[in-house]
Amino acid sequence: MQAQNPVFVPMSNVSKLPDVEFYDVIEDKQHYIWLAADKGLYRYNGKNYKHFSHPKQKANSLFQLKLDSNGTLWCNNIYGQIFYVEDNSLKLFHDASKLVIGQLAPFTIHEDYIRLFTVTGIYDIDIITKKTTKFFGAMCISNSNSNTTNYTFAINSEGDTKGQSIYKFNKKEKSKLFEITSVKNIQSPKLFAFNNVIFFTHKSESGNIIYSINKTNNSTKQLKTPSEIRNEIIYGLLKFNDAYWFLTSSGVFIYDFKKEAFIFREQLFNTESITDVEVDFNNNYWFTTLDNGVFVAPNLNVRRTNLEFVEAKITSSVALQNNKFVLGTNNGKLLFYKENKLYKTLQLPGKKIIGKLYFDEQKKQLIVSINASESFVVNLKTNKITDFNNRFSVAKTFSKINDSILFYGNYRQGIVYKNPFNKTEKIIIKDSRVKASTVIGKTLFVSYIDGFYKYNTASYSSEEIQYNFKSLLVNCITKSNDGIWLSTQHNGLLKFKNDSLTKFDHNLPNNFQINNIHYDDDVLWFSSDSGLFQYQLKNNALKLLSTQDGLDTAVNDFLVLKNQIIIIRPKAFYTLPKSQNLFKTFKTAKVRIETVSINDRDTLVKSNYKLPHNHNKIGLTFNSNGFQSNQHVNYQYRVREIDTSWQNIPLNTHYVNFNSLSSGTYKFELKAQNISAKQSVYAVPITFKIAKPFWQTYWFYCLVVLTVFGLIWLYFRWRMKQKERQRIAEIDKILIDKKITNLRLENLRSQMNPHFIFNALNSIQDYIVSNEKELASSYLVKFSRLIRMYLDYSQLNEITLEEEFNALKLYLELEKVRFEDELDYNITIDEQLNTKQIKVPSLFIQPYIENALKHGLLHKLTNRELKVEANLIEQHKLQITVEDNGIGRQKSEKLKRPNPQHKPFATKANEERVHLYKNKLKRDITIEIEDLYNENQKASGTRVIITMPI
Repeated sequence: MQAQNPVFVPMSNVSKLPDVEFYDVIEDKQHYIWLAADKGLYRYNGKNYKHFSHPKQKANSLFQLKLDSNGTLWCNNIYGQIFYVEDNSLKLFHDASKLVIGQLAPFTIHEDYIRLFTVTGIYDIDIITKKTTKFFGAMCISNSNSNTTNYTFAINSEGDTKGQSIYKFNKKEKSKLFEITSVKNIQSPKLFAFNNVIFFTHKSESGNIIYSINKTNNSTKQLKTPSEIRNEIIYGLLKFNDAYWFLTSSGVFIYDFKKEAFIFREQLFNTESITDVEVDFNNNYWFTTLDNGVFVAPNLNVRRTNLEFVEAKITSSVALQNNKFVLGTNNGKLLFYKENKLYKTLQLPGKKIIGKLYFDEQKKQLIVSINASESFVVNLKTNKITDFNNRFSVAKTFSKINDSILFYGNYRQGIVYKNPFNKTEKIIIKDSRVKASTVIGKTLFVSYIDGFYKYNTASYSSEEIQYNFKSLLVNCITKSNDGIWLSTQHNGLLKFKNDSLTKFDHNLPNNFQINNIHYDDDVLWFSSDSGLFQYQLKNNALKLLSTQDGLDTAVNDFLVLKNQIIIIRPKAFYTLPKSQNLFKTFKTAKVRIETVSINDRDTLVKSNYKLPHNHNKIGLTFNSNGFQSNQHVNYQYRVREIDTSWQNIPLNTHYVNFNSLSSGTYKFELKAQNISAKQSVYAVPITFKIAKPFWQTYWFYCLVVLTVFGLIWLYFRWRMKQKERQRIAEIDKILIDKKITNLRLENLRSQMNPHFIFNALNSIQDYIVSNEKELASSYLVKFSRLIRMYLDYSQLNEITLEEEFNALKLYLELEKVRFEDELDYNITIDEQLNTKQIKVPSLFIQPYIENALKHGLLHKLTNRELKVEANLIEQHKLQITVEDNGIGRQKSEKLKRPNPQHKPFATKANEERVHLYKNKLKRDITIEIEDLYNENQKASGTRVIITMPI
């Protein structure tokens, strides 16, 4: 790309461009950019490209992008397939391959039909039924439409003469406007229809031929073909801002059309084959090329001139008269420009780094300060270069006090020269590094690194100017009609007028730093890292040129010329016209929420959602279309139920995630604003209603309350039943205790039966009669002790095993006397048994011993033996065995006699006690009675085995 082209951005540098060969570009109503390319149809949304294709598409390449009245995009291919975009996908409308015969056919979109211009004729295709009707029978080569009127170039064959005509079709009406009679078909005919005029071009042996057709009277005139495009391949003709743009193989040629003649204005991108141009809603110009992709010119008024031919960097600049300026380099060259064209170059002696330039308009001299101990003066009339040694070296600023006095400031001093170019007189007014200076009337203003001073030019007496009683650090100064403007280090922009300072604070960003400042005809220009600002003092309007205008860099040095602004860069300079067209009014495309995901799954975008409580992870993606909108559009969101203010979204971020929303209703609001636009645009709000979990619902609360009351009722019912059972158990226990007491009394009656007492008293009487007092006394003591034990133990349900066996021993001792010592008994207790702790039912064993004595051993005269054993057996059980060698139960039954005075009820009482212990007290007591036999199977005694848990 050559010099003085508009600043442009190759789309391949912005994002991955899907192709390099493009045919058409168009912007739709939603501000999507559509591109027809060799590889297919693409849509750009400011971030990336989406490819559109159809399964039945016969070729990738698509052409002739058009929008209908509803904003639907249409296109076709060389095979006659007509497509449209609907529901975010490419739809096939009609396949007219049999009509087009492999030629790209123009088409127009009408309310009810599509009109197709083919080499076999003109056909109308009904939009609803797809019915095809032939409207015109000639070979149609080119077509262009204006509103509903079509202008068509067609060929009719009549013998050897071929009629080549231009027809006008207004819906169903047709008329011939112009006819060319020729034996040969003309080459590359093209029609271009505009509001007031139609242009017809074709090639001839002498180059391109251009006709104009007046739409009012249908008159035709051959125009003089501009020399610039006579031999160019013309791809298209467009009209922007009353200028006509010829799109050719050598770029864009722009003309004014006045009095039936094209007046050349300029050529853009002369190395490119430009196929189409589109101006988007922010006045960005999109250029498609045949072999170099797509590039965008953000502002046609901003032009860039590259200085690759200069093998050095630009280090200084100064404005001359009118629109002339000079650039100084770091190799000692002076480049003189007029109307942005280099017209003169001067070389200083040796390669010098030019640090500062000053133009003396009166003397037509140029002071050249070198960043070393050198300086030169150039006579611009003769181009003579004079060496002034170090008089103006390492200069920071120059200010002319009058025709013979010059202020010069450098890195260490402020100096006033009288007669600076001849026999000069030098006055040092301050030893300090100088930054900037200016002169108003008889006052010199100088900024040093340690303060800002004003000097009386008659006496050079100084006075420091302070702001809020502090020294000012001023970076640059410019003077206006009524004062001076100061760009300060810490206090922003100040104006000094009538010996007072006023702060300028007109919507400037915080901590805003001005790099340079110039005043020009009630307009204040100042540069910053954000771009170039223009402040109009009359109406207080502040405007900005920034990266969106193609100034992809911080602005430092710039010059204000008569008609333009020059921004200086090390290897280029930008040219900006001083006109209102320089500044664009930026807009923000409608912001749309593109996707909504719930629990990481995409769902259909709608305005209201009702979600269960566990579907509370929500993500939203959104976008505002436009050129590089991902870099130039700021987004903010607000959820009314959560946020009290708008929340900023980082630049180039197009999503918001909410990981875990609690139950409730949330209204998501989103707004977007181009960083250079004044107003925001708002997306359609989306409401999310997240249901409460069942445990937070009213019915669940009611259920819980009912359940609690039910449990309380069940608990109290259970407690009442438990108390009832306890009461019944206590009654049963009382009854059991009473029963057991009765049984104990029965045992006691059995143990204190008259027979036993009679025998015991007889024995005592015998001892007394025999005068055996000691035996009588001993027997009486034992008898009384036994009676005392029976009486004591009968009051208890359980006694220890030791107490039980003590009573048995005492009883057997007394019974042995009754048996006249013809009784041998043996009591054995297992050593593992703790007889003092083990409890047994009171007086439980004695009835079985009594039975053994009474029924087994009493009827045996000799060898009476009785064994009583207590053992510990498995599972912590106590086993008591009572074994005698008496006559046995069978023989004893035979010897029984009825006796009403003595009833044998002891064994029966014990059986009832066992039954009570088992069933009521849950104590498993078992009694087994075995009949013993000798080896001759004769009864040899009885064994009773009592088993009870310990």
